Amino acid sequence: AGHSLDAAMLMGQIRHALRAYAIEGHAPQAILDRIENLLVAVEAQLTLTLCIVLVDSGTGLLHVANAGHLPPLLRTPDGGVRFVEEHGPLLGLRLPQPPAVRVAAPPGSVLVMTTDGLIERRHEDLGDSLTRLSAVLGTLPTDAEKVCDGLLTAFPPDGEDDIALMAVRVTGPSE
Repeated sequence: AGHSLDAAMLMGQIRHALRAYAIEGHAPQAILDRIENLLVAVEAQLTLTLCIVLVDSGTGLLHVANAGHLPPLLRTPDGGVRFVEEHGPLLGLRLPQPPAVRVAAPPGSVLVMTTDGLIERRHEDLGDSLTRLSAVLGTLPTDAEKVCDGLLTAFPPDGEDDIALMAVRVTGPSE
């Protein structure tokens, strides 16, 4: 949403609404739809990206609803690494979002989500940075904390942008 005071105030509203919608048990796509309605209601003049992933350890599925955000990265126990690239438009454009996609995530998989502040650098192609991110993830242990530490080592903060980074190790129903 940007770095202005207006953007910060809007993100505060979005953060609280997002938490409330999730606590109410809405599905990922429904949350995106509600956030879009909120942006219309408050007459926001900004757009934003948002990716929501519901991890269902009972079925081994990820339900991914992505509104223009960097794609989540999934590393499966066999060592395969792939981006979940399906996404819809940014929020705030008053465009419909596609249904959430379902992605198999066997126990032991690691899901990584980040903001562009981790990988985006001036004079570097974002696609090249995403490719490097995928390659680095393939070399790291499967412990979520070690994944974050390893990614922050490989992509040291440059002070140009804020960074949000999350890694989750998917467990099975009995874990």
